[in-house]
Amino acid sequence: MKKKFLMFSLISFFLVLPTVTSKALSIPNTTSRRECPNIELANAYVENNEGRLSNVGCYDSYDAAKNAMYADGREDLVIIENGTIIDAKYGVVDYDVSFENNSLGYINVYDDSTGSSTSGHYIRCNQPDDAVILDYNYNTKRIKIKISGLVGWIDKSYYGSKLYDVIPVVWAPTAQSYNVTNDSISHLLPGNVVGTKSNYSMTIDIKPTMLNPGRYYSYDGHYFYTNIKTMINDYKNNTYANSVNPNNPYYNYYQYLSFRTKTIYNADNLNQFINAHTGSGSKLYNTGSAFINAQNDFGVNAAIMLSIGANESGWGNSHISQTKNNLFGLNAVDSNPFLQSDSFGSPADCIETYAYVWLSYGFLQPGDWRFKGANLGNKVEGLNLKYASDPFWGETAAHYYYELDKMFDFQERKQNQYSIAVLKENGTFYAKKTPNGADIDNETSSNTNRFYKYQLKDSAVVVLGEEQDNRGVTWYKIQSDPTLTPNLSYTNADSKTNPKYKYNWGSYVYVSSEHFRKITDSTTPVEIVTPETDTDLGSVKTNEIVSKSNYSYQNGIVTGINVATESNSLIDSFKNNGASEVVVKNASGQGKSGKLATGDIITITIGGKSSTFTVVIYGDTSGDGEITASDYVKIKNHIMGSAGLSGVYQRAADYNNDGTVSAGDYVKIKNYIMGG
Repeated sequence: MKKKFLMFSLISFFLVLPTVTSKALSIPNTTSRRECPNIELANAYVENNEGRLSNVGCYDSYDAAKNAMYADGREDLVIIENGTIIDAKYGVVDYDVSFENNSLGYINVYDDSTGSSTSGHYIRCNQPDDAVILDYNYNTKRIKIKISGLVGWIDKSYYGSKLYDVIPVVWAPTAQSYNVTNDSISHLLPGNVVGTKSNYSMTIDIKPTMLNPGRYYSYDGHYFYTNIKTMINDYKNNTYANSVNPNNPYYNYYQYLSFRTKTIYNADNLNQFINAHTGSGSKLYNTGSAFINAQNDFGVNAAIMLSIGANESGWGNSHISQTKNNLFGLNAVDSNPFLQSDSFGSPADCIETYAYVWLSYGFLQPGDWRFKGANLGNKVEGLNLKYASDPFWGETAAHYYYELDKMFDFQERKQNQYSIAVLKENGTFYAKKTPNGADIDNETSSNTNRFYKYQLKDSAVVVLGEEQDNRGVTWYKIQSDPTLTPNLSYTNADSKTNPKYKYNWGSYVYVSSEHFRKITDSTTPVEIVTPETDTDLGSVKTNEIVSKSNYSYQNGIVTGINVATESNSLIDSFKNNGASEVVVKNASGQGKSGKLATGDIITITIGGKSSTFTVVIYGDTSGDGEITASDYVKIKNHIMGSAGLSGVYQRAADYNNDGTVSAGDYVKIKNYIMGG
């Protein structure tokens, strides 16, 4: 959803994401709990899949209880007043309770615990529904949270209606997390942190190089933790020192790529992507040319616009898009999205207006009040800050862009990957006409926003080259965000009327490396190694060693490996049956230990001759060495045609090994997961 004066996101109604089921945790109703006359300190725990509480002590004040909570070595302590948990040593807020109570549909996130300033920050009151707790102000009843990078304070109630519940981490089995496989990263979003609703997962990017396969926690999408409590400790201490990547934050390429870029995909490619996801009745159907024309004329990446349109309009099938040709939820405000939304003569008219009026001379125009960075971003930077109240709107659009690139074997990343730099800190930093040269000024305006400047940390730009000034400082040559004239001044397009000013793709400006830093992680598509023939060792000898180890070998693939088989176990078995050397690598070609997974690469050597083959574990379609609900979802989506598997991962989906991937496979997977 969008805030009252902006637009409306339709993800809740139209974005169909893979569903991950989990066993719900029953938590106690504390409304009648009266263990103490004033404030109770209690220990939260789980027993028989039920949340429980045991009294630790009674206190006359919240401050006394809080001091005792942090002096106590137990981790799962909570503070209770009048039958309500008001604070937790390690906790999350469950704020989807506010969706039914809050007529606005969003929650303001305040800058501090007492004031009225929000700096324009707000979050939607629906799925996903959790944010981590960093502090609590007993006097104002505001709680400090972090979500999608945003740190701020939210009220306890809205006109008497409760806006959130405090849930100790020990009661939150489905708090949001990220899943990294050998070739991708996905965000798992909870319908409810205690598991009473379905959870959703969306793949957002190629596997980041600094993250190994596994499950991680992150409430900013940059720094990742294997333990949620360690993460909360770091957040409270304003550090990322204990994250797995403290010196190399991750930035999703599709989420931080500037709008002022061009996709390599043409109109036909975009139509292939659109038409594979929807039918001829969709308002997006065959609009590829309109997106490409808008990109070329008004300087807005066609693939990013399409990704937003797919999200906002439910692939062109939403009521607003069908009746008003409105593909982007323009002026569909929270209070009454349909009646107040804009109408257009055609989808192409909407796309052109969106590119020119809303983006090029709106959200992407430095000096415009909505300019927070020319990328999708999150809730602290980029389009997501002002455009959408959904904290993960930027990630969702990135998901669609990723899926487009994946459809064409990541040709965009392979051929045209841009170099991205981000602003190091909040402040005011100006773009220059030359390295360390003159500022770029809107000469027609006298207001204080007339200069081309960046102010929010992580504002992203595209680096086209590097030059040094006379001090030896490196300056990044970037594509300009505003539409500039040949002499690098603002164009006079404030009225946004005809004639429309076309974007000057040849306008370049400079920002200093003192304030911007290039992203060091260059994620590249993983090439899955699936050898079809053996090397010098020969198939007969290879098959002999594999068979003696009670596995099966054919055409460069080894099967028959059980889930949770350790690499060392397989290595020992192969050596006992004749191999002089055995090397195990993951799908990225890096050495590995621990349990084997689909996509792992094994090389065996005898007398200087070797054979390389790939592991397939039936049911492990994610390449994480486990069989979980995500594998069930992948197989089901493959059968339904919404997201296809390929290579060894498709082979792993044939769980019953009958030569085809069918409903029988995901039924068996489901039974396996449920213990049947």
